[in-house]
Amino acid sequence: MLKSVGRSVLWGVMLLSAYSFAKFQGGYSAWFLFYATGIIALYAFLTYRFAGKRMTSVRKVSSTKLTAGASLDVNLQIRSSGQWPLAWLVVEEQIPHRWTLQGASGRRMFFPGFERKIRMQYTIPNLQRGKYSIQHTVLRTGDIFGFVRKEFVHSRQDVITVYPRTVQIRYWHTVNQFNTGASFAQNRMAEDTNNVLGVREYAPGDRLSRIHWRATARTGSIKSKEFELHVTNELMFFLNRSQYDYEAGMGAIFETAVTTAASLIRYALERKYSAGLVSYGKERMVLPVSRNQEQYVKILEHLALVQPDSNQSFKDTVLKEINYLPRGSTAVLITPVINEEIVRLVSFLEHRKMKAELFLIKPPTAVSETERQWIGKMAVFGVHVYVVGSDQELEETVKGEATYVAAN
Repeated sequence: MLKSVGRSVLWGVMLLSAYSFAKFQGGYSAWFLFYATGIIALYAFLTYRFAGKRMTSVRKVSSTKLTAGASLDVNLQIRSSGQWPLAWLVVEEQIPHRWTLQGASGRRMFFPGFERKIRMQYTIPNLQRGKYSIQHTVLRTGDIFGFVRKEFVHSRQDVITVYPRTVQIRYWHTVNQFNTGASFAQNRMAEDTNNVLGVREYAPGDRLSRIHWRATARTGSIKSKEFELHVTNELMFFLNRSQYDYEAGMGAIFETAVTTAASLIRYALERKYSAGLVSYGKERMVLPVSRNQEQYVKILEHLALVQPDSNQSFKDTVLKEINYLPRGSTAVLITPVINEEIVRLVSFLEHRKMKAELFLIKPPTAVSETERQWIGKMAVFGVHVYVVGSDQELEETVKGEATYVAAN
């Protein structure tokens, strides 16, 4: 408001000065200067009054849900119902800063004149996983001399969700000894409490109802009942998001880990197996096992946003959640590191009658001799270790065609 008043006062002073100069000086040049100043002032006033006053815009995006690596097409249509010509028009879309860093631009300049319809198109290629928001459309115009500038903000918001890329897996090789018949996925063995096979040593996390009191009293140490196991399908996926395990520059490794998780969960749910996800980051996220289609959507929504931002170790994450899983469940561990802690963790899972599958997200050529030894020890527990170096290698690795073999 103050700017408008200041401009009006300035134009008034200029006109009065030009008129005074022409009146007292006289002559063609002086009066020409006055008339020219008057015409420019009138043009500036009319531009300020009418330019862009009745402009509308409509934004259309090619899709609000995309897969990583895809392109987003944005179509913006601007319509002007006013009669005043626009000397210039700058259209600016408020796109995410991350897109700007990648070289994308949502800003264009037009010289429409009397043209009433303007169409602006731009493409954001190779979208990265995440959730993005395209905010308001800002229109700027003014007079040809630059004396008047007007800005219009068309408020809107389009939220774009980019899901992780998935790899079509046709066959997942598994060494789960409890698989039978045509069951190719890891399985959970549900307990038949009507059929007690025997007793064993108590394991942390055993329910009170499992304790065999007679055997405990007879031996002097706590004993638990051992039930008969029946084959069903239940997998819990554990995604390592510990920031300590992802060094600087390992963004591609984490993206491969996310793709691996999404692809394997898709494989399981397409075959009507139950699947869940444990993902500890800044916030704890646990999606209990389920086999409906909504489960896959929930998991994808979560995986679209995850980052390696957990402050606790992967081992602690698994131990916190493993006690909530039934005995016989299959834990699928997706991690970029393998070490003694992981081997001990797998040993504990075996003690709890839980099968494990481990996906080591690392190029096979980067596996050290020490890590080969850890992989060999994992084989002692019947755990299959898959080394996944990139998205392209995932299907061959899972099929067993490119599975890393530990050195003897």
